[in-house]
Amino acid sequence: MSLQRIVNIVFGLSVVALVVTSAVVAGVVPSPMSLMGTPQEYDRAEVTITNNCSRTLGTVDVRIADTYQKKYTGLSDTPSLANGSGMLFTYEQSSEHTYVMREMDYPLDIVFIGADGRINAIREAPAPGPNENGESIERTGEGKYILEVPRGWMRSHGIHAGHRVTIENSG
Repeated sequence: MSLQRIVNIVFGLSVVALVVTSAVVAGVVPSPMSLMGTPQEYDRAEVTITNNCSRTLGTVDVRIADTYQKKYTGLSDTPSLANGSGMLFTYEQSSEHTYVMREMDYPLDIVFIGADGRINAIREAPAPGPNENGESIERTGEGKYILEVPRGWMRSHGIHAGHRVTIENSG
């Protein structure tokens, strides 16, 4: 390849880079970084769990996973989960769901809540071990809502199947 041809290629690539950069700065095209995924914004809610006598057993501050991407990611991008916090997965109707511990760093209680606001099941799930991705750790249950909290939180609050859940969105 001749030196002149190399100079022409480098010049052409420089012009393309300048045009693309100008278009990104002007807002005509999105930044390549934005196409790689941006941090997700979550609505928040407070979940209150009561017994059959309407006595409050516990409250959880949750991020709401209401899109496919948020549901797929779940808590796997969360390095730790404070006591009294969690994630609430929402669906249009009650149906069977299977949750996995994909890329999790800590164990969870996975709580399946029916459309009637009652807890159908609580499943404990361990964190994946070394050299495991967590895909094989599955917990299945029926629900319109699935609540994930630190493992043992439900037991420590005396919460079990049949207890009532209310969700108050806070935006």
